[in-house]
Amino acid sequence: MLFKSILVPLFLAMLLPFTGISQSSENSPEKPHEPMYKILTKFPVNVSNKYIYKENSKIQRIFSNNTTQNFDRELTYHFSLRAPSAIDKEGFQLIEVSVDSMEYKFTNKDTTFYYNDQRDDMRPPKVDDYQIKMVPLGLNFQMTYSPYFEVAKVDGEMLIDKRNYVTDEKTAPTDEMIKATWVNGLQDESLKNLFDVIKGIPPIQKVDIDSTWTREIPSELEGSRFVDSVEFTLANFNIQSFIIKGVTKGILPKESIVRMFGLSQLIDFTNATGSSEYLIKIHPRGSVTQMDINQNYELVYQVANDFIKQKVETKKTWILEKMYNW
Repeated sequence: MLFKSILVPLFLAMLLPFTGISQSSENSPEKPHEPMYKILTKFPVNVSNKYIYKENSKIQRIFSNNTTQNFDRELTYHFSLRAPSAIDKEGFQLIEVSVDSMEYKFTNKDTTFYYNDQRDDMRPPKVDDYQIKMVPLGLNFQMTYSPYFEVAKVDGEMLIDKRNYVTDEKTAPTDEMIKATWVNGLQDESLKNLFDVIKGIPPIQKVDIDSTWTREIPSELEGSRFVDSVEFTLANFNIQSFIIKGVTKGILPKESIVRMFGLSQLIDFTNATGSSEYLIKIHPRGSVTQMDINQNYELVYQVANDFIKQKVETKKTWILEKMYNW
């Protein structure tokens, strides 16, 4: 009994120091580590990246007397991106863009218009919304990406020739509506909105899962332009994709003159409220394989002393269909 009474306190005395060490280790802060993932976008030289861009929009137009009109649009462009040369020593890379084909469907309360330029048995619809959307069809031009994954320059002989044609007094359309349509559709902002599949979204620094960063994303919707301030998050990573998600934190409208389908005059875009949600998938080898942008906005336009509002729900999707040596 005496031996047992001595042994138990001795055992507890030996145990307590180890218990204290264990608790101290559990409560001590973890050492910071270097972020794990560097997300790079790349265009291999002389490899054609064939993309499909799809846009589905539901539009409700509201006039000042509270009458409304509703429209639906489905739009598809097939286009290709190709790098004729590698990234230069300053980190810039020239990308050649070819807008190959277009499919279009537009529905109002009375009629549905459909057109596919690859079908010989169809004629372009005589609807002004189609005239606005067909401007880039068949266009070849160039985009130069900066080291920050942003388009630093839009150029190309065919693009410059078309711009000169629609602005030169000798060749410009006499109809101001048609001229404005082509001038707007050939501007840098319009072309980047449709055919820039990177949009400066990837983070420059290494990041971990759940890391966040903010980007200012120029956007165009129904002729209206604004800057979308977006918080992006690296949501996941697997052997096929970095998965990035983003949500609007604020928008800055950019006043502009707009040709709105169905109206016989140019009008002023003045304000926008709403938000966007982004989903981007980037292959570890550097290709953007998918990007979705879901937009829900109310747009305000000034017409003389009156106004028009449009409630627009749009889903924009870019899918990398295939890659092949050119």
